[in-house]
Amino acid sequence: MNFVGRAEIIESIQSRIAEDNMSLCVVYGPHRSGKSYVASQLVRRHKALYLAGRMANESVHVADMNRALEARFVPTDDQDKFEPVDSLHQAFVGLFESSVKTPQTVVIDDYPSIVEAVPQFPIHLRDLLDTYKDTSRLNIILMANGLEQLDGRIIGERSLIGPFVSEYFEVKPFSLVDMKSLGLHYAKDDLRTVFAVTGGLPAYVQYFDNGESIDTNIINLFFSVSGALFEETQNILHRDMKNITGANAILSGLATLERPYYVELLQASQIKSGTFTSRLNDLMSMGLVGRIQANSRGPAKYADYHFTNSMFHFWYRYVYKYWGDIVRGNGADVYHTHVKPQLKDFVQAACIAI
Repeated sequence: MNFVGRAEIIESIQSRIAEDNMSLCVVYGPHRSGKSYVASQLVRRHKALYLAGRMANESVHVADMNRALEARFVPTDDQDKFEPVDSLHQAFVGLFESSVKTPQTVVIDDYPSIVEAVPQFPIHLRDLLDTYKDTSRLNIILMANGLEQLDGRIIGERSLIGPFVSEYFEVKPFSLVDMKSLGLHYAKDDLRTVFAVTGGLPAYVQYFDNGESIDTNIINLFFSVSGALFEETQNILHRDMKNITGANAILSGLATLERPYYVELLQASQIKSGTFTSRLNDLMSMGLVGRIQANSRGPAKYADYHFTNSMFHFWYRYVYKYWGDIVRGNGADVYHTHVKPQLKDFVQAACIAI
């Protein structure tokens, strides 16, 4: 698949690396938008160190870093042995120090998760960036899902490392125009449907089989328990939340309403206000729900809430609602009876919104 727009981001970061100075770049975008592709290309082309920011204690991250450092270790004589690091701080002290002589590149995937696992890491990183700002040739690429998730961690007044960021790069979902260049042999209206039900996200678009009709693809992907996208929303929520029950209540409520304001959505979700506020903030931080001030709805304090990811919108409107029927093997009937008659209107609304 042609990863539209990703090549430009990779080339821009490589231009930064070629400047032979210290740089700190931020790559952000929604789940499944192609950030991992960007990371893999930078790792391959520049033999960059890669640190997976999954939720874990520091020892897991240190073990990952030691394996990467040992793999690139070159002994100077028979007595020279690899000395493992004991902490991420120690590892980055070594990287900054060695980068004074030799340029180094490190990719930190899902940086906010690193901060959750090692809260003191931004403090250490800030101090090192400041200490080596004039001598280091270390290139650090931080990755995250969205700008709201970065607030206070990378950007904003509360950020420790924000002043050192060289550039921000946004990995966007495919646009309707991009869809035409992806090799899908569908008519224009069918491409619009693919765009609407996948949110234009590369990892989802690639599941569509040119040899099957749009209807068959949607049934196979969403309305079958073995479908690649049948449980995708739940997998994403579980990754970023400890308890997704409240999130499911909010998203299913949002799918039944037309751009509701706060009280309407709270009533539709039928959960306690404290839980509602926390989960709603989580969903906005993840870039799944958006909020727009709505002066036309009355006082300015009211705001419209809406899906910012049309795949999630489609899933909660149709898959979540009929989950039991799909599990019982009636997914194709659900699609033809409840989804297809409304699909044209959903696609039109999704394309206009995006």
